[in-house]
Amino acid sequence: RERYPDALPPAVRTLATARAVELFCAGAGAAMADLLVTTRRLSPPARELCAANGVDEAIELRLGHAAVVLAVRRGDAQPGLTARQVYEALAAETASDRGFDRNRAMLWSHLSAGLPAEQIRFILPVSGSGLREIFEDSVLEAGCRSVRQIRIIYEADFRRARCITLRTDGRVTELAADEIPARLVASQRGTIAVTSFEEITRSGGNLLAVPIEGVTPTRNTIASGEYEATRIVFLYAKRQHARSRDGVGVVRGIAEYLAEASSEAAIGPTGYLGQAGLVPLPTSERVAQRMTAERMAAIRTR
Repeated sequence: RERYPDALPPAVRTLATARAVELFCAGAGAAMADLLVTTRRLSPPARELCAANGVDEAIELRLGHAAVVLAVRRGDAQPGLTARQVYEALAAETASDRGFDRNRAMLWSHLSAGLPAEQIRFILPVSGSGLREIFEDSVLEAGCRSVRQIRIIYEADFRRARCITLRTDGRVTELAADEIPARLVASQRGTIAVTSFEEITRSGGNLLAVPIEGVTPTRNTIASGEYEATRIVFLYAKRQHARSRDGVGVVRGIAEYLAEASSEAAIGPTGYLGQAGLVPLPTSERVAQRMTAERMAAIRTR
Protein backbone atom coordinates (compact mmCIF):
# COMPACT_ATOMS: atom_id res chain seq x y z
CA ARG A 1 0.00 0.00 0.00
CA GLU A 2 2.95 2.39 0.54
CA ARG A 3 4.02 2.08 -3.10
CA TYR A 4 0.49 2.00 -4.53
CA PRO A 5 -1.64 4.08 -2.13
CA ASP A 6 -4.57 4.26 -4.55
CA ALA A 7 -4.83 0.50 -4.95
CA LEU A 8 -7.77 -1.28 -3.36
CA PRO A 9 -6.83 -3.98 -0.83
CA PRO A 10 -7.13 -7.47 -2.35
CA ALA A 11 -9.90 -9.84 -1.30
CA VAL A 12 -8.11 -12.69 0.49
CA ARG A 13 -9.51 -16.10 1.42
CA THR A 14 -7.71 -18.69 3.53
CA LEU A 15 -8.74 -22.17 2.42
CA ALA A 16 -7.59 -25.77 2.47
CA THR A 17 -5.12 -26.38 -0.35
CA ALA A 18 -7.41 -28.60 -2.41
CA ARG A 19 -10.25 -26.08 -2.26
CA ALA A 20 -7.95 -23.14 -3.04
CA VAL A 21 -6.57 -24.92 -6.13
CA GLU A 22 -10.11 -25.80 -7.20
CA LEU A 23 -11.19 -22.15 -7.05
CA PHE A 24 -8.05 -20.90 -8.78
CA CYS A 25 -8.62 -23.36 -11.61
CA ALA A 26 -12.37 -22.71 -11.84
CA GLY A 27 -12.05 -20.31 -14.76
CA ALA A 28 -10.75 -17.03 -16.13
CA GLY A 29 -12.42 -13.64 -15.91
CA ALA A 30 -12.93 -10.72 -13.57
CA ALA A 31 -15.15 -12.74 -11.22
CA MET A 32 -12.55 -15.49 -10.79
CA ALA A 33 -9.53 -15.76 -8.50
CA ASP A 34 -6.40 -14.03 -9.81
CA LEU A 35 -3.71 -15.44 -7.52
CA LEU A 36 -2.97 -18.57 -5.50
CA VAL A 37 -0.43 -18.97 -2.68
CA THR A 38 0.30 -22.57 -1.74
CA THR A 39 3.00 -24.85 -0.37
CA ARG A 40 2.29 -27.44 -3.04
CA ARG A 41 3.23 -27.11 -6.68
CA LEU A 42 0.33 -27.44 -9.09
CA SER A 43 0.03 -31.16 -9.79
CA PRO A 44 -0.72 -32.64 -13.23
CA PRO A 45 -4.39 -33.22 -12.26
CA ALA A 46 -4.62 -29.59 -11.06
CA ARG A 47 -3.16 -28.36 -14.35
CA GLU A 48 -5.68 -30.50 -16.22
CA LEU A 49 -8.49 -28.94 -14.18
CA CYS A 50 -7.18 -25.46 -14.98
CA ALA A 51 -6.94 -26.26 -18.68
CA ALA A 52 -10.43 -27.78 -18.78
CA ASN A 53 -11.82 -24.53 -17.36
CA GLY A 54 -9.94 -22.24 -19.72
CA VAL A 55 -7.06 -21.28 -17.43
CA ASP A 56 -4.45 -21.88 -20.10
CA GLU A 57 -1.39 -20.15 -18.65
CA ALA A 58 -0.25 -19.67 -15.08
CA ILE A 59 2.79 -17.73 -13.89
CA GLU A 60 4.64 -19.65 -11.20
CA LEU A 61 6.91 -17.90 -8.70
CA ARG A 62 8.85 -19.43 -5.81
CA LEU A 63 8.85 -17.07 -2.87
CA GLY A 64 10.90 -18.92 -0.25
CA HIS A 65 10.89 -21.72 2.28
CA ALA A 66 8.16 -22.28 4.89
CA ALA A 67 8.72 -24.72 7.74
CA VAL A 68 6.40 -26.50 10.13
CA VAL A 69 7.70 -26.51 13.69
CA LEU A 70 6.97 -28.37 16.91
CA ALA A 71 6.83 -25.70 19.59
CA VAL A 72 6.66 -25.49 23.36
CA ARG A 73 6.19 -22.42 25.50
CA ARG A 74 9.14 -20.74 27.16
CA GLY A 75 10.12 -22.53 30.37
CA ASP A 76 8.93 -25.99 29.28
CA ALA A 77 11.36 -28.76 28.35
CA GLN A 78 12.36 -29.05 24.69
CA PRO A 79 12.58 -32.82 24.21
CA GLY A 80 14.38 -33.69 20.99
CA LEU A 81 12.01 -35.95 19.05
CA THR A 82 12.17 -38.14 15.99
CA ALA A 83 9.46 -38.20 13.34
CA ARG A 84 8.80 -41.83 14.37
CA GLN A 85 8.17 -40.79 17.98
CA VAL A 86 5.78 -38.02 16.90
CA TYR A 87 3.87 -40.50 14.74
CA GLU A 88 3.72 -43.07 17.57
CA ALA A 89 2.48 -40.38 19.98
CA LEU A 90 -0.33 -39.19 17.72
CA ALA A 91 -1.47 -42.17 15.67
CA ALA A 92 -4.92 -43.59 16.34
CA GLU A 93 -3.48 -47.09 16.08
CA THR A 94 0.08 -48.29 16.39
CA ALA A 95 1.71 -51.38 14.97
CA SER A 96 2.07 -54.53 17.07
CA ASP A 97 2.85 -58.20 16.47
CA ARG A 98 -0.87 -58.77 15.87
CA GLY A 99 -1.23 -55.96 13.37
CA PHE A 100 -2.61 -52.68 14.69
CA ASP A 101 -3.86 -51.85 18.19
CA ARG A 102 -5.40 -48.74 19.74
CA ASN A 103 -2.73 -46.27 20.78
CA ARG A 104 -2.34 -46.61 24.56
CA ALA A 105 0.71 -44.39 25.05
CA MET A 106 -0.11 -41.76 27.67
CA LEU A 107 3.37 -40.45 28.55
CA TRP A 108 6.30 -39.62 26.30
CA SER A 109 8.37 -42.04 28.37
CA HIS A 110 6.06 -44.85 27.18
CA LEU A 111 7.61 -44.36 23.73
CA SER A 112 11.24 -44.13 24.80
CA ALA A 113 13.01 -44.28 28.15
CA GLY A 114 14.96 -41.18 27.16
CA LEU A 115 11.83 -39.01 26.93
CA PRO A 116 10.25 -37.20 29.90
CA ALA A 117 7.45 -38.74 31.95
CA GLU A 118 5.11 -36.00 30.72
CA GLN A 119 1.59 -36.42 29.42
CA ILE A 120 1.29 -36.50 25.62
CA ARG A 121 -0.70 -33.41 24.63
CA PHE A 122 -0.67 -31.86 21.15
CA ILE A 123 -2.26 -28.86 19.47
CA LEU A 124 -2.54 -29.19 15.70
CA PRO A 125 -3.80 -27.00 12.86
CA VAL A 126 -7.16 -28.13 11.52
CA SER A 127 -7.22 -30.81 8.84
CA GLY A 128 -6.94 -29.47 5.30
CA SER A 129 -4.88 -26.41 6.18
CA GLY A 130 -1.55 -25.88 4.46
CA LEU A 131 0.38 -26.15 7.73
CA ARG A 132 -1.36 -29.41 8.60
CA GLU A 133 -0.55 -30.83 5.17
CA ILE A 134 3.16 -30.03 5.57
CA PHE A 135 3.09 -31.70 9.00
CA GLU A 136 1.34 -34.79 7.64
CA ASP A 137 3.68 -35.09 4.67
CA SER A 138 7.02 -34.32 6.27
CA VAL A 139 6.59 -35.54 9.86
CA LEU A 140 3.79 -38.10 10.23
CA GLU A 141 4.42 -39.92 6.95
CA ALA A 142 8.16 -39.69 7.45
CA GLY A 143 7.70 -41.17 10.90
CA CYS A 144 5.60 -44.13 9.85
CA ARG A 145 7.45 -44.93 6.65
CA SER A 146 9.83 -47.35 8.35
CA VAL A 147 7.09 -49.26 10.21
CA ARG A 148 7.09 -52.72 8.64
CA GLN A 149 3.33 -53.27 8.94
CA ILE A 150 2.71 -50.01 7.09
CA ARG A 151 5.48 -50.42 4.55
CA ILE A 152 3.98 -53.68 3.26
CA ILE A 153 0.53 -52.15 2.64
CA TYR A 154 0.20 -52.09 -1.14
CA GLU A 155 -2.39 -49.34 -1.65
CA ALA A 156 -0.82 -45.89 -1.21
CA ASP A 157 -4.06 -44.23 -0.04
CA PHE A 158 -4.57 -46.83 2.67
CA ARG A 159 -0.94 -46.54 3.72
CA ARG A 160 -1.26 -42.75 4.01
CA ALA A 161 -4.46 -43.11 6.03
CA ARG A 162 -2.60 -45.29 8.51
CA CYS A 163 0.05 -42.60 8.87
CA ILE A 164 -2.16 -39.54 9.34
CA THR A 165 -5.26 -40.83 11.16
CA LEU A 166 -4.94 -39.44 14.68
CA ARG A 167 -6.09 -40.53 18.10
CA THR A 168 -9.40 -39.14 19.36
CA ASP A 169 -9.00 -39.67 23.10
CA GLY A 170 -8.63 -36.00 23.97
CA ARG A 171 -4.86 -35.76 23.66
CA VAL A 172 -5.02 -33.90 20.34
CA THR A 173 -6.69 -30.49 20.00
CA GLU A 174 -7.28 -29.05 16.53
CA LEU A 175 -7.47 -25.28 16.01
CA ALA A 176 -7.20 -22.68 13.28
CA ALA A 177 -3.51 -21.96 12.76
CA ASP A 178 -3.72 -18.36 13.98
CA GLU A 179 -5.25 -19.49 17.30
CA ILE A 180 -2.48 -21.93 18.16
CA PRO A 181 0.23 -19.67 19.63
CA ALA A 182 -2.09 -18.10 22.23
CA ARG A 183 -3.57 -21.49 23.15
CA LEU A 184 -0.11 -23.00 23.56
CA VAL A 185 0.98 -20.23 25.93
CA ALA A 186 -2.13 -20.90 28.05
CA SER A 187 -1.88 -24.71 27.90
CA GLN A 188 -0.81 -27.25 30.48
CA ARG A 189 2.86 -27.91 31.06
CA GLY A 190 4.44 -30.14 28.43
CA THR A 191 1.96 -29.37 25.65
CA ILE A 192 3.48 -29.37 22.17
CA ALA A 193 1.98 -27.43 19.27
CA VAL A 194 2.45 -27.66 15.54
CA THR A 195 2.95 -24.16 14.20
CA SER A 196 4.98 -22.27 11.62
CA PHE A 197 8.51 -20.95 11.74
CA GLU A 198 6.89 -17.56 11.20
CA GLU A 199 5.10 -17.84 14.57
CA ILE A 200 8.32 -18.82 16.32
CA THR A 201 9.93 -15.71 14.81
CA ARG A 202 7.04 -13.49 15.87
CA SER A 203 6.81 -14.80 19.42
CA GLY A 204 9.81 -12.90 20.73
CA GLY A 205 11.07 -15.95 22.62
CA ASN A 206 7.71 -16.97 24.12
CA LEU A 207 7.63 -20.05 21.87
CA LEU A 208 10.61 -22.37 21.45
CA ALA A 209 11.20 -24.87 18.65
CA VAL A 210 11.64 -28.57 19.42
CA PRO A 211 14.43 -30.32 17.45
CA ILE A 212 13.29 -33.06 15.05
CA GLU A 213 15.81 -35.78 14.19
CA GLY A 214 18.38 -33.77 16.11
CA VAL A 215 17.97 -30.65 13.95
CA THR A 216 16.56 -27.39 15.30
CA PRO A 217 14.76 -25.23 12.73
CA THR A 218 16.75 -22.08 11.99
CA ARG A 219 17.07 -19.96 8.87
CA ASN A 220 20.24 -21.84 7.96
CA THR A 221 18.94 -25.38 8.55
CA ILE A 222 15.69 -24.62 6.71
CA ALA A 223 17.41 -23.00 3.71
CA SER A 224 19.94 -25.83 3.43
CA GLY A 225 17.31 -28.58 3.64
CA GLU A 226 18.93 -30.05 6.76
CA TYR A 227 15.66 -29.40 8.59
CA GLU A 228 13.32 -31.57 6.55
CA ALA A 229 9.87 -30.35 7.63
CA THR A 230 10.06 -27.62 5.00
CA ARG A 231 8.23 -26.72 1.78
CA ILE A 232 8.60 -24.10 -0.95
CA VAL A 233 5.94 -21.38 -0.98
CA PHE A 234 4.56 -20.92 -4.51
CA LEU A 235 2.68 -17.94 -5.91
CA TYR A 236 0.55 -18.53 -9.02
CA ALA A 237 -1.08 -15.84 -11.16
CA LYS A 238 -3.26 -16.08 -14.27
CA ARG A 239 -1.47 -14.41 -17.14
CA GLN A 240 -4.80 -14.09 -18.95
CA HIS A 241 -5.95 -11.69 -16.24
CA ALA A 242 -2.97 -9.41 -16.79
CA ARG A 243 -3.39 -9.15 -20.56
CA SER A 244 -4.84 -6.09 -22.21
CA ARG A 245 -8.12 -6.64 -24.01
CA ASP A 246 -9.07 -3.73 -26.22
CA GLY A 247 -6.79 -1.56 -24.12
CA VAL A 248 -8.25 -2.67 -20.78
CA GLY A 249 -6.72 -5.39 -18.59
CA VAL A 250 -9.03 -7.96 -17.02
CA VAL A 251 -7.56 -7.10 -13.62
CA ARG A 252 -5.29 -4.15 -12.93
CA GLY A 253 -2.13 -4.53 -10.89
CA ILE A 254 -1.18 -8.18 -11.38
CA ALA A 255 2.15 -7.36 -13.03
CA GLU A 256 2.93 -4.88 -10.26
CA TYR A 257 1.92 -7.42 -7.60
CA LEU A 258 4.26 -10.07 -9.05
CA ALA A 259 7.10 -7.57 -9.29
CA GLU A 260 6.62 -6.62 -5.65
CA ALA A 261 6.27 -10.23 -4.45
CA SER A 262 9.55 -11.21 -6.12
CA SER A 263 11.49 -8.09 -5.10
CA GLU A 264 14.39 -8.10 -2.68
CA ALA A 265 12.30 -5.82 -0.47
CA ALA A 266 9.89 -8.74 -0.06
CA ILE A 267 11.82 -12.02 -0.35
CA GLY A 268 15.43 -10.97 0.21
CA PRO A 269 17.40 -11.77 3.39
CA THR A 270 16.21 -8.54 5.05
CA GLY A 271 12.85 -8.41 3.24
CA TYR A 272 9.56 -8.05 5.04
CA LEU A 273 8.45 -11.60 4.21
CA GLY A 274 11.75 -12.85 5.62
CA GLN A 275 11.16 -10.81 8.76
CA ALA A 276 7.78 -12.53 9.04
CA GLY A 277 9.37 -16.00 8.92
CA LEU A 278 9.75 -16.89 5.23
CA VAL A 279 13.28 -18.21 4.69
CA PRO A 280 14.85 -16.73 1.55
CA LEU A 281 15.88 -18.67 -1.53
CA PRO A 282 19.52 -18.47 -2.69
CA THR A 283 20.44 -15.29 -4.56
CA SER A 284 20.46 -16.91 -8.01
CA GLU A 285 16.98 -18.35 -7.47
CA ARG A 286 15.60 -15.00 -6.29
CA VAL A 287 16.99 -13.37 -9.44
CA ALA A 288 15.31 -16.07 -11.53
CA GLN A 289 11.95 -15.35 -9.88
CA ARG A 290 12.27 -11.64 -10.66
CA MET A 291 13.02 -12.45 -14.29
CA THR A 292 9.95 -14.68 -14.46
CA ALA A 293 7.81 -11.91 -12.99
CA GLU A 294 9.26 -9.30 -15.36
CA ARG A 295 8.70 -11.44 -18.43
CA MET A 296 5.35 -12.77 -17.18
CA ALA A 297 6.65 -16.18 -18.26
CA ALA A 298 3.92 -18.78 -17.84
CA ILE A 299 3.76 -22.53 -17.52
CA ARG A 300 1.34 -24.23 -19.86
CA THR A 301 -1.55 -26.12 -18.28
CA ARG A 302 -2.47 -27.99 -21.45
